[in-house]
Amino acid sequence: MNIPFKPIRTVIVDDDSIVRANILKYLNDEPDIEIVGECTNGFAAIECIKEKQPDLLFLEIQIPNVNGFEVLQSIKHDQKPYVVIVTSDEQYALRAFDYFAIDYLLKPFDCNRLNKTLDRVRRILCQSDKNDTSGNPSSSDSINGKQSYPERFMIKLQDKIIFIKIQDVDWIESAGNYIRLHIGKETHLLRETMNNIEKKLDPEKFVRIHRSSIVNVDRIQELQTWFNGEYCVILENGEKLTLGKKYKEQFKTMFV
Repeated sequence: MNIPFKPIRTVIVDDDSIVRANILKYLNDEPDIEIVGECTNGFAAIECIKEKQPDLLFLEIQIPNVNGFEVLQSIKHDQKPYVVIVTSDEQYALRAFDYFAIDYLLKPFDCNRLNKTLDRVRRILCQSDKNDTSGNPSSSDSINGKQSYPERFMIKLQDKIIFIKIQDVDWIESAGNYIRLHIGKETHLLRETMNNIEKKLDPEKFVRIHRSSIVNVDRIQELQTWFNGEYCVILENGEKLTLGKKYKEQFKTMFV
């Protein structure tokens, strides 16, 4: 694994002294990691992040004063570090990716699991350095002035969590308080609204065609005229979806 030229300035936030010490022990063995802060509560974390402006943040969600999500909400857009959520509760891990997290560590974890996280961090930093001549790893939401978007959905099943590449999703369907991801013959439910998920997807790759459906542009095969001036979007797998009148103009801008 290539190690970024600049040290990865890192802050650890956890009120559990044993967990914090273990993370610190692991990270101290990594030559490219520079620990710039340790915090045990939310208020201290907010001040530390503001002052140190770290590249990487290990953050427990259940901490005193204010919780980890409130800490993340307090961070200015141009100061966002890469975030690794540290938690013993899977429900927090599932919410982590709403807050620009790149990974999560489910307690208890070992050195091998932490190393996988660090490998992921380094890959992202190396890619960021290739695209960002400033070499500033904290600009995780912007590369060359373009907004970046999540690459995977995290789906909680009964006994495990699976990751689905967003590019593999054919289309997304509204299902009450959930959305249904269609991937080939498989479907998966995710607790999210259509409006929120639309904002998180790359608008060059996914287009809203109806209040209840969003489509992967690469899966569109043809457009057929229906009665009353409506259209039918046909996907490569034969799925037929209605193009709502409200979304017709937006849809047309996706194509030459």
